[in-house]
Amino acid sequence: MRIGKKIQKFLLLTVAFFFAATVLINVTNFHNYFGINRADTGEKVVALTYDDGPYPPYTNQLLDILDRYQVKATFFEIGRNIEKHPEIVKAIAARGDELANHSYSHKDMMFKPREYLLSEIEKTDKLLLELGVKQDSISFRPPWGRRFIGLSYLVSQMHKKLIMWDVDSQDYEKTHTVDDIANQVINNVRPGSIVVMHDGGGDRSKTVAATEIIVKTLQSKGYSFKTVSELLK
Repeated sequence: MRIGKKIQKFLLLTVAFFFAATVLINVTNFHNYFGINRADTGEKVVALTYDDGPYPPYTNQLLDILDRYQVKATFFEIGRNIEKHPEIVKAIAARGDELANHSYSHKDMMFKPREYLLSEIEKTDKLLLELGVKQDSISFRPPWGRRFIGLSYLVSQMHKKLIMWDVDSQDYEKTHTVDDIANQVINNVRPGSIVVMHDGGGDRSKTVAATEIIVKTLQSKGYSFKTVSELLK
């Protein structure tokens, strides 16, 4: 009897596995379903991305540095911050940087109901659309990069790209210096990398300073910078 239960459990798990695999295989973009970490290219290009903004004065300071070096970046914006600082979002768009969705309230989206997930994404989409961003260009990144199969499936249904990263600057570590942050990026970047940093959520003066070092160093190594959308073309 005990053996029979084990076989039954094995068969149920096998059926569940093949059902899940079938669902995943039939998703339009299999790779995007799990999140895009980097572009598949041998060209020395990289995308700098910033989460948790807009957030003065750090977003503004970053824009000044990016302008100085003629570099474009992608900003994953929190909806409630857009409501507080729409003028910064307009400035980002005006200079040709990319705007993307980082949820409305920046709360953990793991194991939340579909209605909650949809609301978090759609509310921020609406704010970006009102500021002139085109719907088909708005990609999504969940808070802290935490996602599960339900969120991934929903993002796929919404025809959005789920953008992750392959280089974590670790600029959220309080003990890290400017050089620590810069070296974390410089030492781990490769062609097609997507780098995650933060322009909001607290004091980001070290991120601002590290960005200038990162850009100067990578440019000297022959790298160019693109927005995420440009990188994935």
